[in-house]
Amino acid sequence: MSETPTPIKAHPEPELYEIRVRGHLDARWASQFEGLTITLEEGGDTLLTGPVIDQAALHGLLKKVRDLGLPLVSVIQVQFHETHQDHSKQGETKMKSIKKIDTKVLLSTLWIMVMINMLKEGILSLYIPGSAEELARTSASAGASIPQLMLIGAIMGQLGIAMIILSRALKYGINRWVNIVVGIVTIAYIWVGAASYPHYIFIATVETLCLLLIIGFAWKWTNPEG
Repeated sequence: MSETPTPIKAHPEPELYEIRVRGHLDARWASQFEGLTITLEEGGDTLLTGPVIDQAALHGLLKKVRDLGLPLVSVIQVQFHETHQDHSKQGETKMKSIKKIDTKVLLSTLWIMVMINMLKEGILSLYIPGSAEELARTSASAGASIPQLMLIGAIMGQLGIAMIILSRALKYGINRWVNIVVGIVTIAYIWVGAASYPHYIFIATVETLCLLLIIGFAWKWTNPEG
């Protein structure tokens, strides 16, 4: 009597899912969702689209989303044609999302530019004839001693240097407001008692433009992850 062959169990066909989360997924986390298309939507959400082999795999993806601290908006199973109508467009969007500049990196880089220009302005001012006398006049008009003025300058310089690091290290909420407040204070410091020398006006203008960009990017920064 011949034995009945054991049927080979076929692997289930993967289902296509759209997982939408609140906030933009940082590019450094893209490797956690390998095989899925990552789309950064204009409304501030991130859409993860791709095949999921079974419910266990789906639960694994949702656990990764939870671990990133991104609020889950929706999980939708979709038909194949709904997610693959335009492969080239999705590929372009995915590349765009991965290459998106992190806001923390952008703010930190702008602070570096501000500090380089401050250093350059200080070096050039050393060659101005009578700079010591002008400092004395500024001290008299401000009602502060020269050491006090130099201390204020040192504090503002150290604050700018600290912002290079703090822009990367601070958490989203406080990061925004620290950049906005320190940016405004630094602009005021640059222009209160500004010298009339052409090199100072030019460098101060460049510094101010960088600081306005810092304030603008921080003000519009609505994504905790980017």
